[in-house]
Amino acid sequence: MLRSFVLTVSLGFALAGLAHGLDVSRTQTAGPDSAAPVTPVATGGATATAATVTTAPAGTGSFADTLTDLKRFFTVTADVREEYDDNIYTSNTNKVSSLKEEISPSILFSYPMENSTLDARYTAGFTYYNHSPSGQHVDQDHDIVLRYNHSFSDRFNLDVRDDGGYHVDPALLQDIGTVNRDGAYYDNIATAEFTAQWTPLFGTVTSYSNSFITYENGDIGTFEDSDENTITQDFRFAFWPTVTFAAGVIFDNIDYFYTDRGYTNYTADTGFDWQALPSLSLGFRVGGSVATLQQGGTEEDPYASANLNWQLGERSRFIASYVHTVTPTDFAQADAQTSDRVTGNFLYNITPDITTHFEGSYTHAEYSSEDLDPSAGTVDSFSENVAAFDTGVTYHYNQYLDFELGYIFSIVDSQEQFRDYTRNQVYIGVRGTY
Repeated sequence: MLRSFVLTVSLGFALAGLAHGLDVSRTQTAGPDSAAPVTPVATGGATATAATVTTAPAGTGSFADTLTDLKRFFTVTADVREEYDDNIYTSNTNKVSSLKEEISPSILFSYPMENSTLDARYTAGFTYYNHSPSGQHVDQDHDIVLRYNHSFSDRFNLDVRDDGGYHVDPALLQDIGTVNRDGAYYDNIATAEFTAQWTPLFGTVTSYSNSFITYENGDIGTFEDSDENTITQDFRFAFWPTVTFAAGVIFDNIDYFYTDRGYTNYTADTGFDWQALPSLSLGFRVGGSVATLQQGGTEEDPYASANLNWQLGERSRFIASYVHTVTPTDFAQADAQTSDRVTGNFLYNITPDITTHFEGSYTHAEYSSEDLDPSAGTVDSFSENVAAFDTGVTYHYNQYLDFELGYIFSIVDSQEQFRDYTRNQVYIGVRGTY
């Protein structure tokens, strides 16, 4: 199927702080601008009320170790890919396919200090489309990730992160923006978390998150440009060597700049964290929430979340999460959606030189009559399923060179059928690291 092997360069990095929660991955596969605006599709929302999964870029399990082994403050990576995409416009009719050449160099800077670490990464992506009816053959993508971590003592820690950039393709795995290809957009997610162990048995975790997104396409931006702020406060009591009781509250508010929709959600939850094994930790939360909708009325919903973190070996791991809560939506006639979201990341070293990966997400969203704009009058309650996964294998030739083969699948299955689409992407590439 490939007419020739065209070197494409994309990039992957894992910061030395990945195991402590820095997510430096963002699966972005840029696409050409669609000739016509695409109807937004609900994603389930990117909100800190949901349990999050820390994931490394596909097939990059060795980069944090490479950075440490080289004893340098920086590392440079470039990934070259040839890809076949069977639905470059994420359309449910008249799908357009194309071969794509991708190149995305990146530089990672990591500076350890006595009680702090500072990490920064910049990635640039360029994609060429062999077949593009819109005439837009080249797209670009930019991403900047920053992290600062400071330990005041063994009991008090501050972690600050920022991830922002300019992107084109939807980010289903990260649950950011619309699911459809709606043109280029700017987004930024900033978080700060303060962890305190006040006594040997009592601790708190206080966090703040801000999520901002704006689209270049004014027709899309009218309904999707937004700013979300989330504050969480957890209280934790250790009553057993491996079990901690937790109780907390969550405040989540999202405002849209140019349209009267959005919500303010108040959640209270309680549960347990269990260190089942030195390599296995689990967490569970249950509670309830009350959302005040901007278009009028309130909505009460149960809240539940669970997470699992299992270190299977030196460079193998399995991380998964589930959350049921009220989340943002890009459906223009709704204030919110009630969603069940499952995410997972599996990285396994078959041999020291061969690594497999699987990263996936699935969201089931329910739109009740309370969520929908009563002035629209044409949309009844409905449900929607959104899923994506990225799987593949990487051959580590040496510490400087990797070869990769992978497959990405995306699907939207909605009772509002004009929102449906499927997308298949197959890629082969080579990655260089210095």
